[in-house]
Amino acid sequence: MTRPMIGISACLLGQPVRFNGGHKKDNWVTDTLASVADFTAYCPEVGIGLPTPRPTLRLIAKDSEIRAVDSDTQSKDYTAPLQAYFDQHTKTIGQLDGYILMQGSPSCGMERVKLYGDRAMPEKIASGIFAERLQKAFPNMPIEEAGRLNDAPIAESFLTRLYVYHEWRTTQPYQSAASLIRFHSKHKFLIMLHDYAGYRRAGRMLADLSNSSDLPNIAEQYLTEIMNSLKAISTTGQRTNALLHLFGFLKTYLEPSEKDSVLAVIKRYQQQDLPYVVPLTMLRHYATVHQQKDGYMWQQSVWAPYPEHLNQYKNIV
Repeated sequence: MTRPMIGISACLLGQPVRFNGGHKKDNWVTDTLASVADFTAYCPEVGIGLPTPRPTLRLIAKDSEIRAVDSDTQSKDYTAPLQAYFDQHTKTIGQLDGYILMQGSPSCGMERVKLYGDRAMPEKIASGIFAERLQKAFPNMPIEEAGRLNDAPIAESFLTRLYVYHEWRTTQPYQSAASLIRFHSKHKFLIMLHDYAGYRRAGRMLADLSNSSDLPNIAEQYLTEIMNSLKAISTTGQRTNALLHLFGFLKTYLEPSEKDSVLAVIKRYQQQDLPYVVPLTMLRHYATVHQQKDGYMWQQSVWAPYPEHLNQYKNIV
């Protein structure tokens, strides 16, 4: 598989484009994620011609709309230029597999950006102007803020979505009913891991693909369903359920003592005595040993949904 291409706020790569002439270099992004992905950097504020350094922008509520204005006099409105900057790059952004935004930014903040209204104190209830446009235009694209990626379960969800979306975009499984079924078969346990109800809904969507004219619409609905499911942070109960389903497929090939060992490890995980990676690794071992007998189980993406050296699973309880 080719390397995912990720859009990113330029300051997170260490580019000195912040209002104060500085940056917000994210070492996990530049040192770890960069080993497996490529980046396209954007800075909307510099992109519309604002200098570095520059006066800060702020979001204000005005006439039932959110506007980006200069924080000094609030007389210069930059909303339309920021929106136009996104529109100018829509085509290239549409070729990306994900996007990482700078938190708190009036242009790039994904959520909880300060919004100033009539009250003296702002409320953290808005999205940045560029980020809002991005999320509306590409609702299925994996989008996260850099600060939230310090949380291992959120990072795990983002990386999972990134690689599933990358595969969807580059291999185009929606081109035929057969390839769409293969795609779902590969990722079904991964979807189950995050959202069992979503996994069931996604499966039902593919129950009847006999009418080829309906395929594009069904595929788009299916993508929305699975990306929403993978966005959910998996719980211990959901992961236990998925592990037991995986065991159910593998147990045919296991000796009684091996079955007992696997179930004991899953139970210890369920009781939070072991991290998730322990039963997952154990089951993957048996899938590897018996892959010649059951290729279906071995090709499941749940074993390694993204490059393992990114190592998010080690912190998942």
